[in-house]
Amino acid sequence: MLRRDFAPARISGSCCVLFFVSKASKITTLFLLSLLNIRVPVAVKICGVRVIVRTATPDLQVALSCLGGEFDQLYGAIPQLRHRLVIDAGGYIGTAAIAFARRYPNATIVTLEPNAANYKVLLKNTASWPSIVAKRAALTPEAGSAILHDRGTGNWGFTLIEKAADRPTSPIERVQCITVDQLLKEIGFDGIDIFKIDIEGGEHALLSGNNGWINKTTGICIELHDRIRPGCSEVWRAATVGRTNFALDGEKHLSVRVT
Repeated sequence: MLRRDFAPARISGSCCVLFFVSKASKITTLFLLSLLNIRVPVAVKICGVRVIVRTATPDLQVALSCLGGEFDQLYGAIPQLRHRLVIDAGGYIGTAAIAFARRYPNATIVTLEPNAANYKVLLKNTASWPSIVAKRAALTPEAGSAILHDRGTGNWGFTLIEKAADRPTSPIERVQCITVDQLLKEIGFDGIDIFKIDIEGGEHALLSGNNGWINKTTGICIELHDRIRPGCSEVWRAATVGRTNFALDGEKHLSVRVT
């Protein structure tokens, strides 16, 4: 997991802090920096993969989960890929895409993240993985642009939902929005093997309109956020009628096309 290593971290684009510490010391350092709300990028090695995480964010928690077996149930359900395409909507810092690239080395992994700060880290983390295609955009039923909002839950909780049901929101930035059909045309595929969706309530709109992509997708692994946008579970059930659905660990659900 974490090993004795150099971990460069840049603060405010000027001074560079270099940590050379033991496993335990690095964990302590990450914890203390986060406790002091000091945000710096730190290099860590998790399950044999070197990634950059930012202190005072959920980055380390997400990286440990993604690279530590979060998608094992999904792999078991879909061991082989027909189209050799995995789409990761809600790419965050790229660790889910890396996990998919390791499990399916002959597939193209397309990861989408709308937030500029998260996307910057994602690009660094996926740069050495040639099968990963990164795109800064949000998936929506209609193309265009939209305002991304902060729910105050950290960098992993940004949402397109202007008035979230669970917490007050504040606008962050305007982001590009594309449809699934546009994305498939852009990358030159006509079917999807695995579609991982974790988009903080945006799944309600994505599943509700212009959803012909569902019939082109073997497996959809989704996190449902009814607490942010009520009705996500109902829309999910309606959109996946005729498929085989499973509840996975946590908030995850899996829908597999019946062939």
